[in-house]
Amino acid sequence: MLGKCICAVKQTPLITVLNCHWHKELTLIYKIQHMKNLFIAATMLLSVQFVSAQSADFKKDVVNYIKLSGSASQMTTVLEPLLDQMSAEDRTAFNKELQEKLPSLYDKMAESLMKFYTHEDIKKMNEFYNSPVGKKIQETTPKITKDLLQIGQSWGMSELQPIIMKYMQ
Repeated sequence: MLGKCICAVKQTPLITVLNCHWHKELTLIYKIQHMKNLFIAATMLLSVQFVSAQSADFKKDVVNYIKLSGSASQMTTVLEPLLDQMSAEDRTAFNKELQEKLPSLYDKMAESLMKFYTHEDIKKMNEFYNSPVGKKIQETTPKITKDLLQIGQSWGMSELQPIIMKYMQ
């Protein structure tokens, strides 16, 4: 007879108690499996927290890179023509509001850069931007950006616009 199991069932008014020889073994197996699941969950939670801490340091370094490299100052350079058209009072209010909004831009920029650079890359770039040459780049980037914008605008009007007009007709 295949699958023959000897099991005695004792009926009580509220519950049925199984008095099988394998009941304790199954309970033990269930408890061991439950403990394994808890251990795996705890390990994963600790891993996520560790990675999250590393990621926070990485993101902090990337935001620092954005500020050091001049990427942040390019934003204000691009906005200068608009700022020149505002009154001094409005310009001050605008700059205050802009400064409040920039951290969210830096976070988004950091997330993008984190896709392409390792934490070690960013550390080396920060090290470069803290060097004398890196500091010179920081100082000159806004001026260069302003000049390049004017050159690009002038070139676009004199050289690019005739080509575009030629092919849009």
